[in-house]
Amino acid sequence: MKLIIKNASLVNADEIIQANLLIENGKITGIGKDIKEADKEIDAKGKYVFPGFIDLHTHLRTPGREDEEDLLSGATAAAKGGFTTIFCMPNTDPAIDNEGLAKWICEESQSIGLVDIYPIGAITRNREGKELTEFGALKRAGCIALSDDGFSVEDTLILRRAYEYAKMFDLLVISHCEDSQLSYGGNMRESFISSKYGISGIPDIAESLIVARDIELAKYLDVRIHLAHISCSKSLEVIRRAKKEGVKVTAETCPHYFTLTVDDVEREGFPGNLKVNPPLGDKKDLAAIKKALRDGTIDCIATDHAPHSLAEKELPFELAPFGFIGLELAFSLTYLLVKEKVLDLKDLANKLSTQPAAISRLDKCGKIAKDYVADLVIVDLEGKWKVEEENLASKSKNTPFLGQELEGTIEHTIKKGKVIYSRHKD
Repeated sequence: MKLIIKNASLVNADEIIQANLLIENGKITGIGKDIKEADKEIDAKGKYVFPGFIDLHTHLRTPGREDEEDLLSGATAAAKGGFTTIFCMPNTDPAIDNEGLAKWICEESQSIGLVDIYPIGAITRNREGKELTEFGALKRAGCIALSDDGFSVEDTLILRRAYEYAKMFDLLVISHCEDSQLSYGGNMRESFISSKYGISGIPDIAESLIVARDIELAKYLDVRIHLAHISCSKSLEVIRRAKKEGVKVTAETCPHYFTLTVDDVEREGFPGNLKVNPPLGDKKDLAAIKKALRDGTIDCIATDHAPHSLAEKELPFELAPFGFIGLELAFSLTYLLVKEKVLDLKDLANKLSTQPAAISRLDKCGKIAKDYVADLVIVDLEGKWKVEEENLASKSKNTPFLGQELEGTIEHTIKKGKVIYSRHKD
């Protein structure tokens, strides 16, 4: 079947063009104004077409906490948010630390038939930081990357071995940068506000110290690493310097780090839905994150989608778990940066699609071009939607943006030429 997207504004990282788009057998086969006939058509007049978004950092809670999210609900939320490929972290119960479990996730993803779900294998068994997993077996099962997300690998010798073996198997190591001794017992960013209310704080150096360590080790071994959910200016100074020195390091941040600060935690009365790890920083950190997105120090934007039950998030702030959902909000929150003129639409395509594809080395993805995979998202920049529980496809509804109206609606998400989400049902 041939699908044509007509009257489209096609947004790539390097250009925006007006053209029709022809899709056949899951691939883009033609781009041009003279393409006119197909079996099915979508009129995208007044809309923008981006490469399908790719999330390098998602928590799907499978196996172990399917009451909070499962592969189907996570894939549905991803499609609704414009994501066509997501990478799920291994902090599950049991951890994704073996070939059988990783292979099962890949097979279930294919069976669901919505978005591509790539499992991220654990670096160490049960993410305990003591014994390396079988990297070759995890890669054979479908893992492209490894992480002990939720924990840093504290033993530097074990981390060295992990980097060396990952390089042998061409696997990306994703670092969760947190000194657990400095962050131990903390619930929010160490600040005047944490002191004022007597809440245990997490200092920003708990992140930046591990950022520096992991970068130095990667530099010494000449390996590539990716730094997860960067949240503070101190880390950015280290990353910026390392990139100038040619270290093979890439970094991500998340929408909450350029939209919220520790001041919001106080202003809203310390709700569980504003508790996240790394914790929200101050205004200086927020400004530094925006600058780093603009100058390329931060390569991409990930969601760190972290579903939790209502009962857990309604606990007192210091007892509530860290994290909130993000797959369905990421585009609209990132579009705020375009509205503020921090980024432009091409930058948005780069941060949400092109760079994640390059970092994960996905072939023929992250760009609208002939012979590339037809993973696409059509958006209405003038559309508005309200974040309400009944509007969210995720099983969990834990987001600090509940009740807010956001700009930028996902009209269609297309995976390998198949429409997997439409805002308005035909």
